[in-house]
Amino acid sequence: MNEIVLASASLGRKKLFQQHFNHFITSISNIDETRIKTDDPRELTKKLALLKAKSISRFYDNDFVIGFDTVVVCEDKILGKPQNKNEAREILKFLSGKKQTVITGFSIIHKQKNISVSECAETTLLFKKLDNKFIEEYTQNHPVTKFAGGYGVQDKDDLIQIIEGDFDNVIGAPMKPIISTLLSSGLSPDILKEEE
Repeated sequence: MNEIVLASASLGRKKLFQQHFNHFITSISNIDETRIKTDDPRELTKKLALLKAKSISRFYDNDFVIGFDTVVVCEDKILGKPQNKNEAREILKFLSGKKQTVITGFSIIHKQKNISVSECAETTLLFKKLDNKFIEEYTQNHPVTKFAGGYGVQDKDDLIQIIEGDFDNVIGAPMKPIISTLLSSGLSPDILKEEE
């Protein structure tokens, strides 16, 4: 046992896990994210990540279940996933050319070992200045409702310039603190892929 369970449907997180772990299981949580009410984006992401991990951990009590939540914060506004393409357009116009912070909360639960850890990581970045034509094409050709802030950087980062923090956090999984927490919680290093 002691498998890793990714409690997320995110393709970006799945790719990061494939890069770092020899094997893992994916089990998608389905919680009502509107039930958490707070103006603190760090608390919001940690609480939602914990709810997602808890909802899956009941099926995997002898495994490490990891839940996530990511938001973008710009000018004190917390931006999650847009509801539709029109909202995505408005968010992208708002973010255009501005400094912002991507906050990802993660929660690791192992029921048998009585482990429950919730943390968050932050990456500060500068968003590229976008014109209306680019925004229109982007919202038509990308799954903008699947990404916090309406944009994804899984394959390339030409929309952003990182000022401080890690790129994988922008994708949605801050791998350094996750791996560190897993290893200190008793995960076998054999599950980790060797660094090339």
